[in-house]
Amino acid sequence: MTTLLEIKEKLKTFYAKNDIYIKPVIKFIFALIVYIQINSSIGYNSKLESLPITLVLALLGAILPLGGTILIASIVVLLHLYTLSFEVAIIAFVLFMLIYFLYFRFAPKTGVNVLLVPVFMKLNIGNTIPIANGLVNEWYSAISVACGTVVYYFLLGIRENASLLGSETEEGITYKFTAVLNQLVGNKQMYLTLVTFALTTLVVYSIRKLSANYSWSIAIITGLLVNFIMMLSGRLMLGLGLNIVALILQTIVAGAVAMVLQFMLFNLDYTRIERVQFEDDDYYYYVKAVPKIYVTGKEKRVKTISSKNKRTRSHFTEEDFKEQMDIDD
Repeated sequence: MTTLLEIKEKLKTFYAKNDIYIKPVIKFIFALIVYIQINSSIGYNSKLESLPITLVLALLGAILPLGGTILIASIVVLLHLYTLSFEVAIIAFVLFMLIYFLYFRFAPKTGVNVLLVPVFMKLNIGNTIPIANGLVNEWYSAISVACGTVVYYFLLGIRENASLLGSETEEGITYKFTAVLNQLVGNKQMYLTLVTFALTTLVVYSIRKLSANYSWSIAIITGLLVNFIMMLSGRLMLGLGLNIVALILQTIVAGAVAMVLQFMLFNLDYTRIERVQFEDDDYYYYVKAVPKIYVTGKEKRVKTISSKNKRTRSHFTEEDFKEQMDIDD
């Protein structure tokens, strides 16, 4: 445990000294992963799929604020969908505008979830997002998580029906609009995921805000159980396909990520709790103080050995002392 704490402190110190370089690198890697996922999911435009274009867009993501990455990703998606069908691109544009107005109004600081949820869902670890948001963000992060979930299932429906939506039909935009709308309105799996993720986020947030001992640990365990039980029971009730092994593995991964977040952000020593009481003119205050667990760096000691004196202490003479102190006879 001490070794892990030392590594944690070293990482924090390293990040504090080099954050001006680390942040752009992290943003570049994140943007690169997002664009690769988009190209692999709905890669209908061969030019946007090229590696040079992807790298240039990722470099822009490293320079611009996070909102810029979201905007560029939206434009890339629209261009891909425009290559597939003009009508589908119009529908996607309307959906994106609704999502932007929604999360900019209620959850502007957690807009990254619009990108994180589709990426994590494609990696089959989507349940990590609501638990992580419940731990580190406010309750309204559930809104941006819901927006990201809608985007994922919208793009998934487009990919599964690309041959139909990309074909020329006499009905045109009306037929395609109805087909895309039916994919969202009649998607039971999307509704199940929306409710599960929103409830998991709110449950984890509510518990970790309590002043009870080990509140984060309790929140993590409760969130994992809520997510697992709702997904399991919901799929059985709605008649959806169920892979119990995959669900268990996803829960284990989500729990591991949550424990890492707790260790890095909320590692407390509940054996040394202090309670303080004080007052002012209007109120009495009862404060519970829980110290953080940390270790200090090891103190380095340098021992200087004189090269002039090679004798042992037992043979140290008066002449040696005079020589060391530079004293004349």
